[in-house]
Amino acid sequence: MKTMIIVTNGLEECEALMTYDLLHRAGIETELVGLYDEVTSSHNVTFKAHKSINDINEDEYDCLVLPGGMPGTLNLENDERVSKLIDSFVRNDKYVCAICAAPSILIHKGLLQSNKFICFPGFESGLVPANGKAVQDGKFITGKGLGAVVEFAYLIIKNLVDEDKAKEVVSKIQY
Repeated sequence: MKTMIIVTNGLEECEALMTYDLLHRAGIETELVGLYDEVTSSHNVTFKAHKSINDINEDEYDCLVLPGGMPGTLNLENDERVSKLIDSFVRNDKYVCAICAAPSILIHKGLLQSNKFICFPGFESGLVPANGKAVQDGKFITGKGLGAVVEFAYLIIKNLVDEDKAKEVVSKIQY
């Protein structure tokens, strides 16, 4: 299984990098795919992407992760390449995961339903979110925010590997 985490300027770096770390610990091949070769987070942390979104072969990936943060979420939502990737992953029944403000991108595309997602409060766009820190509805996995990264990554690992591996990873980080 292979996962891409799309990174852009203005993202919440910890949501991206902690998710990356936990998936990596689970043995899931994971790449930071950038809208730019180098991105600067909403907290002024600059880092390099592994690959440019222009250089990927989307068929190689089983899972797409959208980190939140502002204005990172808006930057993701306004990028046509990201929109096309989301549409392709949905059409091909692959995992689409979003955390914090990023589930709003999926809401605006009409992909999420009331009580079957979670997001950072205020980004519900009129829908009623579920309770909890992370929620799965079919191939959609959503997380509430930075404080929910472990639960969010747990669901991704559980689906891409298995629940035993998810429990092992969480246990090894002393969570």
